[in-house]
Amino acid sequence: MTELLSKDHTILEKGMMEFRPFGLDERGERIADLTGMIVRANVDYLEELAAGRPAGIPAVEELCRLLNERIPDSAYHVNPNFLKKTWNGYSYEFVCYLREFCQQLSGDPEFAFNAGKRKKISPVFQILGRPFPVAEIYRMYPRFVQECASKDMIEVHVENVTDRSATVRLTYTERALRQFGPYRKRCAELTCQSAKGGLASIPEIVHRLPPARVQDLSCMARGDEWCVWEVTWTSPAGSNPFWSVWSWLRRTAGF
Repeated sequence: MTELLSKDHTILEKGMMEFRPFGLDERGERIADLTGMIVRANVDYLEELAAGRPAGIPAVEELCRLLNERIPDSAYHVNPNFLKKTWNGYSYEFVCYLREFCQQLSGDPEFAFNAGKRKKISPVFQILGRPFPVAEIYRMYPRFVQECASKDMIEVHVENVTDRSATVRLTYTERALRQFGPYRKRCAELTCQSAKGGLASIPEIVHRLPPARVQDLSCMARGDEWCVWEVTWTSPAGSNPFWSVWSWLRRTAGF
């Protein structure tokens, strides 16, 4: 059994990456633990932060240099244009390295949370979510996760949904934990910060309400089996007729 290190130990301590970052895995299957949308969100936010700083080596170019130093096979080296292609698929290990380097380069200790809050919820999701009440959007959250992360890597459940709150539970499969290795606690912390940022942003970016509050009930970074969060938000003062009809359908037809 792998001895787990504290969350103060990052995956960068491992040195070179162990798993192939993208392309085909050892079974000949396409690597798609996480989609390019996740990587693009981090890259765009890093670029946004760097835009207001004194000129120097562009942050994304430096990010690519740092990543390429950790990729053993030069055939898998990356460049800024490649990292911005949303249709790419990546290994979880690669994204863990990328998040660590983004935090270092940005100087923002809450980079993962802020990138999740500012960039994670796609414009398409925002448009599709607008007709629905906030509670229903949170009910649909696992479907959104499946668009960004393989179900073979991550499990998400939403429970106890009311008009103003929901409980979200997240954990990783053994395939994901194998890529985290002894750095599971730190990898989980950054991944969950990103998820919490996205969850907090939903009321604000979809319905122009105040951001949601996300409170930890349990945390894998502390050694728990699951990350469990209580998400609470402010309901709008007015009532959208569509929302009322949707709520009625859920009660009467079991939607």
